[in-house]
Parts: sequence; C-alpha cells; structure tokens
Amino acid sequence: MPDAEVPYAAYQPAPVSHLPPVVAELSEASAGDIDQLAALQTEVRGGGVAQWAERIGRAVGAERSVVVVARVDGEITGYANVTFLPEHPGDGAPDGYYLSGVTVSPRWRRQGVGRALTRWRMAWVWARDPSVWCFVSARNRASLDLHTALGFVEVRRAPVLQGVSFEGGSGALLRAQRPI
Repeated sequence: MPDAEVPYAAYQPAPVSHLPPVVAELSEASAGDIDQLAALQTEVRGGGVAQWAERIGRAVGAERSVVVVARVDGEITGYANVTFLPEHPGDGAPDGYYLSGVTVSPRWRRQGVGRALTRWRMAWVWARDPSVWCFVSARNRASLDLHTALGFVEVRRAPVLQGVSFEGGSGALLRAQRPI
C-alpha cells in the first residue's frame, strides 16, 4: 500500500489528552465475524465490503495463520492478522510468522487495543516459533514505537519487503525473539 495514502493513525508520541485504557476481550476470529470485520476495514481503509470480506475470509481458518478479534462490551473494536510467509525470492526477507496487519476502529484508538492485539499475536507465534516478524512503513512512527516498546528490533530497511513496496520511502523489517 503506498505511503501517500497514510492508512494509519496520525503520529502522536505525547498526545495532549489520554483516554483511559480499555480491557478488550481477544479471541480467534470465526466465519461469523467476517462481515463485521469487513465493515470495520471498509470504514478505516475504504474499498468495498465484499472485497474485504473475501480477503478476510481467506485468512480466517487458513493454515499457519490467525485472525484475532478485539471486543469491548461485545462490540468489535479491532482485529489483526498473523501469516506465515516464505522467504521472499526478490527481496530476501526471511521466512517466518509475520504480523500482517492491525485495524482498530477510530473511536477505540489510543486505548490499548492495538497493543493488546499485538501482544496476543506475539504469544500465538511464540507457541510455534522463536521469532515474530513484521514490516511497517518507516513513516509509520506510531507503529515503530509500539513494536519497539514490545521488544521488536529493527533488522533492516528496504524499499520492498516480502514483495510489499513502500512508495516514497522504505519499510522497516522488525523481529522479536521469544523470551527465554
């Protein structure tokens, strides 16, 4: 996705006001969640509900992947993915489990939902592999800060990682190792 679209929240390293954190119930997504997740994704990123539902539907229940849903008082507030990706022949990004997207409803942002989704996914991966990988736009400072705070370290930067290009900039390849 091109950086020019800025599909992520504006960077606020020290927001003027902080909303209190919420306690989100996290669970693996089911087929019954797909339509609501597609509606959320359409609200946040645009596009059509049908195309998002098809894409999310492929991820739910897929082998070597997981979709996790966050709910507060029964309302879906966000979701995120993990996908196993093979080593990329073009850019050399290693094989492994990648955090491959997080979406939080705008009204629930900056309340700990994204952090909770990321921690849940890290634990899921560590039950299967000692390394968790992700790549983010180098312009997405909020995501870089979040991942660094959770123990990710930058491995390298490149204009393309796992076949995803970062127009107008580069992407950062990050890794977190399972605690010993």
